[in-house]
Amino acid sequence: MPRIGPHIDPPLSRIPSLLKMHGWATFQTTLRDPHRLSKESIPDEGDQALFLLEAKSLSGLWGMVHASMLTNLASLDPRIRHGSAGALAADANLAADLGLAGVCFHVGYQKGHTAREAALAAVGEKLGEVLGRLKPGARVMLENGCEGTELGQTIAELGTVVHASEGDPERLGIVLDTCHLHVSGFDMAAPEAPEKLAAELEAQGLVPYLTAIHLNDAREPCGSHRDRHAVPGQGTIGEGLRRFLRHPLFAPLPAILEMSVPAAEQGIAFLTEAAG
Repeated sequence: MPRIGPHIDPPLSRIPSLLKMHGWATFQTTLRDPHRLSKESIPDEGDQALFLLEAKSLSGLWGMVHASMLTNLASLDPRIRHGSAGALAADANLAADLGLAGVCFHVGYQKGHTAREAALAAVGEKLGEVLGRLKPGARVMLENGCEGTELGQTIAELGTVVHASEGDPERLGIVLDTCHLHVSGFDMAAPEAPEKLAAELEAQGLVPYLTAIHLNDAREPCGSHRDRHAVPGQGTIGEGLRRFLRHPLFAPLPAILEMSVPAAEQGIAFLTEAAG
């Protein structure tokens, strides 16, 4: 049975009881307002302490954090670039204190750069700085993108950033979003998709960095470059998600459904039917 769970917004203290109610032990949350880089919305010490206390009652608990959607390590605006790096490092260090696996973030955007190669190199350089600010046990994780000038839309682009940052797998990971892959042009509904994806990751030397999955179906067709999540089994990937979970490289990874808890219940029911 794969380790699957939902995204649950703060307060952190409510997460363990909600997971226990559904029989889950895997989740994603945020540690700041997803539409800001500022500190105002970071969970206070009381909420953090209560989460740590309640989490002791859950066996095999695994959690991760999603960074602010404003994160852009490639930005030519120093306020955004430095703010993104600072927020990312702070969230990763706090996540480590909370016993969470790390913080995932979208790679960034080409906007303002003359070529994708230059934007990817800028991300790699700034990411190297972020990695240098992490405390022991803290980790940041690249998530593949899919829209507009967003970077990291292919496995090769993820590989470029990983190798440019010179990060090791203890501090740097990768979270694969199945919806993003599909709408970026990698046909996740194709029967050969899991094996093809595994081969691309192996060719880029990224297998040691694989950390988790955003196991989302897609409302839009392959190649549409439109990030619209669907409940697993109700989108254009459909059965492809079940095949994906049966592949030995991806089956052991924790998987997050980025949708409401009721929708996640439906998706988990679809996905775990295949595991039975």
